[in-house]
Amino acid sequence: MLKHWKTGLFVIVLSGIFAVSAWAVPTKLTVRALAHDAKFIGSVVGGLKVVVKDYYTDQELAAGMIMGGTGNTKLLMKEPVTRATVRSEGQGTAKAVFEFDIKKPIKLLVEVVGPMGAEANIHKEAKTTWLLPGQDISGDGLLFELTGLIVHPHNPEAHEFFTLGSTLPISAVVTPMCGCPVKANFPLWNADDYTVTAYIFKGGKKIAELPLKYAGKTSNFSSSFTPKEKGGYRVVFTAHDKRNNQGVGISGFVVVAPKK
Repeated sequence: MLKHWKTGLFVIVLSGIFAVSAWAVPTKLTVRALAHDAKFIGSVVGGLKVVVKDYYTDQELAAGMIMGGTGNTKLLMKEPVTRATVRSEGQGTAKAVFEFDIKKPIKLLVEVVGPMGAEANIHKEAKTTWLLPGQDISGDGLLFELTGLIVHPHNPEAHEFFTLGSTLPISAVVTPMCGCPVKANFPLWNADDYTVTAYIFKGGKKIAELPLKYAGKTSNFSSSFTPKEKGGYRVVFTAHDKRNNQGVGISGFVVVAPKK
């Protein structure tokens, strides 16, 4: 009799174990993005949109934004990185965190779009990963690395009007994808390591190619141009550094005759 009672208890316990394993388990996915040769990408450049999909069905499961700070400069840019280094260490480093209630492994397609403030230099990147019940992807998380530069035309502003014969300032703000500062004689992002050029077009023909020099203000590069004809002009700014980062910014202006 006792033997049968023990057997019945074993069956009940075993059944309970299987019932628990069939329940959905809350499981977290952390997503981050790192600028190539720089720091984490977050709020300062408008953040990045994240879309999480089922890899096999393309069904959207979640969406959100990577927001927060650029991270620890010393850890990211000055100290050696080992296999065990968690580069996002510290509170406030940019991330997006999603939680899924899952009963079985799910294969995800994760897309990031941004930085949202990067204009012509917005990226779209994708990665796949398995997510297992109860096994959070945390720490640095699913980590994207975005190569490139953000190039913001500063002068001229789009559709700005100028009088024929006047000398126009031509300038752009250039930063890594994290929005980190570029300065003269700066050990991290030295202005001397950046080549910035403005190409000026009129009627589809290139009429000037202007090297832009560091303007003495953080991340600013400038030159000047004196148009000789009325009409609409297009300015294409390009920038590249010594770490394989490149970026483009586009603006334009109109030249009109002087008022009589």
